[in-house]
Amino acid sequence: MFGLPSFTKLLVLAAVIAAVWYGFKLVGRLDKQRKEEGRLQRTAQPPKPAGAAAPEPVKSKADSEDMEPCRVCGAYVAGHGAANCGRAECPY
Repeated sequence: MFGLPSFTKLLVLAAVIAAVWYGFKLVGRLDKQRKEEGRLQRTAQPPKPAGAAAPEPVKSKADSEDMEPCRVCGAYVAGHGAANCGRAECPY
């Protein structure tokens, strides 16, 4: 019933394995190309109409802001947009 495989069966098995292997490589390459085109379309700037205001840059969660110590109390505050803490000598 499960005798020795013939040379033809081994050849067909090798062809099926090769077809599956190269099929996955092709699908992976097409997916990579599609993702690259999508990334380029997202980063491309459309032409601005005359008199249009520049859009405000979008901040992501990965953006960070430098902190600097207050000269009066030593507490760290944001480098940009720091508010007065209420102390008489507060520089902000």
